[in-house]
Amino acid sequence: MKRVIGFLSILFLVLIGYYLQPVLFPPTQKKIPVNQTNQTVHHKALKHQTIKAEGFANYILQPIENFEKTFGEPIKVENSGFFFETRNYAFDQGILEVNVEAGKVSVIKVMAKKTEITPFKFGMTSSQFSDQINLSANFALNYDEEPVAIELSENDMRFRPLVAFDNRTFAMVFFNGENEKMIGVVYLDLENLLRLMPYQINSGNPLANRVQESSLDWELLNRQKQSRLIEAINRYRNLYKQPSFTTGEHVTDDSEKLLKSFLTTPKKVLTNDRLEEWQMDQEAHLSNLAFELSPAEFNELAKRDDIDYTEGFFYSPTIDPLFNLFNWISQDHLNKVIDAPASELGVAIDQENVLVLLQESEKTKDSE
Repeated sequence: MKRVIGFLSILFLVLIGYYLQPVLFPPTQKKIPVNQTNQTVHHKALKHQTIKAEGFANYILQPIENFEKTFGEPIKVENSGFFFETRNYAFDQGILEVNVEAGKVSVIKVMAKKTEITPFKFGMTSSQFSDQINLSANFALNYDEEPVAIELSENDMRFRPLVAFDNRTFAMVFFNGENEKMIGVVYLDLENLLRLMPYQINSGNPLANRVQESSLDWELLNRQKQSRLIEAINRYRNLYKQPSFTTGEHVTDDSEKLLKSFLTTPKKVLTNDRLEEWQMDQEAHLSNLAFELSPAEFNELAKRDDIDYTEGFFYSPTIDPLFNLFNWISQDHLNKVIDAPASELGVAIDQENVLVLLQESEKTKDSE
């Protein structure tokens, strides 16, 4: 009997130990190595905002005949020298100008003070505009199957916002750099956006400006653009109750003299670094690499040629004078020239280069 009881006791202890072992001494889990693979995660850029195409946006890339059925025949037609034709139309509210390439509308430019051109309304401020339209600072686009990333700076968003329509066209909207009132709108397709390009491109390439064959009468084209730019500047001033700039042979000659002097010997007013920058910009023919003379450089240029002036600037490239005027007005340091008190205005243009000069009028000099 004692043997049976002893056996059962031992059996009981063995069974308890067997069942309690996993609880008291859990097995150590083996660490199974994980083979890591270098997977590339592709992040899609946020899609920029688009709005419904209305008004002038519907005419971009359409035959010019469609546009003229509504707006009539042009009052002036001129060759640009850069593979597009410029047509001006009667527009009581300001200026209506169209670029035409291969018989189709490529760019529409509108200047006004207080009028509505759906979906925009002249007279609104930059802040009112941004409250009405959802603006994008980054644009992920494709041109000729290549990705293009455009980034707008804080100043761009404030004075030169870019709006995308749902028909793959765009509008650059320009505001006065001082009072922030809307002064101009430029409607265009992607190709012309990449050519005029006042914004930063983070990937992809802007398109170079195309200069036509040298057999063109560039002297005539330069004079035509000179007249058109002077007319546009004075039209802008008149819209905002400012007197027109006067012009004269003396100030015109001085502006042409300064432009020729700089283009002939830029090294006389530029440091070595600035000269290299100028030469690179000239070779690239890219609008986003705009070159300006600093106030000190412009003053040195005028001093060397013994020419008096009150305000002035040199700017390159200038492919489309009205577009450039909008861009200048949106920049405070250039706008002060366009909005200056009554003066004599001289404009000199040589293909892609322009020099604007203001001098005291002869009447002002005589009264002194």
